This record gives sequence, C-alpha cells and structure tokens, in this order.
Amino acid sequence: MNQKLKAVNKIFDMSNKNVIIFGGAGKIGKNFSKILSAAGANVFILDLSCSKKILSKKIFFLKCDVSSETQINSSIEKIINKFKKIDVLIYNVYSKPKNYYKKFTEYDSDTWKTVIDINLTGAFLATKYLISLKKNKKLNFIFLLSTYGIVGPDYKIYENLSAKKNIYDGNYSLNTPAVYSASKSALLGFAKYISTTYGKDGVRCNCLTPGGVFDNQEKKFIKRYEHKVPLGRMANQNDYNGAILFLASDASSYMTGSNLIVDGGWTAW
Repeated sequence: MNQKLKAVNKIFDMSNKNVIIFGGAGKIGKNFSKILSAAGANVFILDLSCSKKILSKKIFFLKCDVSSETQINSSIEKIINKFKKIDVLIYNVYSKPKNYYKKFTEYDSDTWKTVIDINLTGAFLATKYLISLKKNKKLNFIFLLSTYGIVGPDYKIYENLSAKKNIYDGNYSLNTPAVYSASKSALLGFAKYISTTYGKDGVRCNCLTPGGVFDNQEKKFIKRYEHKVPLGRMANQNDYNGAILFLASDASSYMTGSNLIVDGGWTAW
C-alpha cells in the first residue's frame, strides 16, 4: 500500500475505538454498525431488541430502554467495565408511539411527552452520564437530527394520503408531527451546548441531519418527496455511511458544534 493511501486510511481508522449506538437496531443504525465495525471499531447496539444477524465479533447488543435513566446508566457501565472506555456515542432514536400521527389540534399531551422523553431526554441522560464518568477526555457525541429539525415540513407532500397505506400506522395518514420537529431541533441546540461547554475538555459533539429514507412508503408520497429533492430520489439506507464514519473518526477531529446535512439537497431550495 502506498504512503498516500495509508494516510487516507489512517484518518478513518476506528481500530481500538468503542462506539455505542442508541437505536442501533433500526435500518440506518444497522448500516452504521457495519461501516464502523468494518473500520475497526467495537460497536455496541443499545436498543429494545436486535436481530442476531447483525451481530458479529465486533458488533454487540445490549437491551436498553432510553426512557429509563437506570437502564442507560447500567448499559454504559457494563460496556466500560468490560472494554474500559467509550469513545463515540451516537444517539439515533426515533419514537413513534400510539397516536403519533394524530392531527396537531388533536394531539395528546401524553404522546408529546413520550416522544420528547425518547427523542431528546434520552440523549441528555446518556450524554450527562458518560461525561460525568470522565473515563475518556476525547469523547465524541453524534446526534441524529432530521431536515424537519432545521426547516418546517411541506405539508403538500402529505395531502390526501391514505391511513391504510401508512406503513407505520394504519389509523392515521403519514405526516410529520410537531413533536418530531421540536425534539430534533432541540437536539441541535443541545449539541451546541455540549460543544461549547465541554470543548475545553476535549469533548466533541456534532449532529448528522439525514433526508428521508426510502422505505416502501405510499407511492404518492414518494413521488412528491422526490420532486422536492434536487438529486431526484429518496435516500437509500446506506447513503449515510460515509457521513457517520467521517463524524465518528479522526477525519472530523477539528469539528464540533456543527450539523452535517446529507439530504440530497432538500434544504438547499
């Protein structure tokens, strides 16, 4: 291998790095696990359940409910007790409880609180606890946002969609609830707080904002969504692998408090 290629590989090398992914058992999370482990990292998926097909010698699973501070702390402690440190924490959690897709004027406060607890408060609890342990001076936090955390949703793409064709909930048609936008934009503010408050200690904190991922949604929705994307398509599940490797590795060592937007140009209009 020539010297130039070695230099390229070195900045993306995740060998001897331990990465935890809250919400790592989902479609994007699985791809994150594969690319980071392929780069040399030990990856720990923290989720409610996980397919054994994902697991390998470098990909592990711990059951964890992010609405429970006790479970978050216990999971982090187990990893540190066995592997000595955690280098990267990725918060990739997206809650869709019952009645999640209700209309704004009919939205239940309990549903709102549940989503906030899982999408936002869980990130606060995990980040707080890991920083408090002071086991690693070069902690790297990455929060998964959404385009709807930085711009408002365009409700034209949701008009007259069918509840029966909503693959996530057959009781309500597909839409973007206000609580989703609120929780994701709050994560961006939280990331900036962590970056400016703990940067002096070597802690980094950035966000990754993905665009919509193709998931066999209603055809009418897909067509409308793709029409608004300059690249003309929804994302594939592996389209964010390069971005997550960049943010998790030393390739982004001078980057903190930032938001990396990878959305096919959705927010460029």
